[in-house]
Amino acid sequence: MQERFHSERIQLRVSDGTTMDAHVARPNHPGRRAGMMVFQEAFGVNSHIRKVAGRLAAEGFVSIAPELFHRTAPGFEGDYANFQPAMQHIRAMTLEGIEADVRAAFEWLAQTPDVQANMIHAVGFCMGGRVAFLANSILPLNKAISYYGGGIAPDLLPRVAAIKAPMLFFWGGRGQAHPERTAPSGRGCADRCRQAVYQC
Repeated sequence: MQERFHSERIQLRVSDGTTMDAHVARPNHPGRRAGMMVFQEAFGVNSHIRKVAGRLAAEGFVSIAPELFHRTAPGFEGDYANFQPAMQHIRAMTLEGIEADVRAAFEWLAQTPDVQANMIHAVGFCMGGRVAFLANSILPLNKAISYYGGGIAPDLLPRVAAIKAPMLFFWGGRGQAHPERTAPSGRGCADRCRQAVYQC
């Protein structure tokens, strides 16, 4: 069966002077497409995140997954059975650095000829779910999705008022990142935010 997308690795210049690698997946068929930023878990732009970008490309999105640990561990791919190595890179992240990184990914999509600049979305997983929320507070996104994003409440709740696009939160009902502790829903976000809790 012929692949419906192709992938490549690119480098982006970030406004703080750093260089960030990113995994890009594009549909094979021609045409202008919606763009999707795919934000990693703590385990890097690993095979799982690359597969997510590929699945989205197969559905017609131009997808980009930026390496958010590029300042401390370029190319990092962690072990799901060992969380500790990722922690030092998470602790080294700053809001200013994250904002610069998501802007670089967004600008690359917006300037890519086969992407509709007004149809750029974001999706993130765990740590990346928080990043998707941040991106939605500073960029003119079309839609944003957070899967079990932690670390949003309480520190980032003031950003709810700046949300640009409708946002959907997914949670596992038995997970530690419970929505009552981490979600902004019901705190000024009710008209733009929705959440779904699955008992899994």
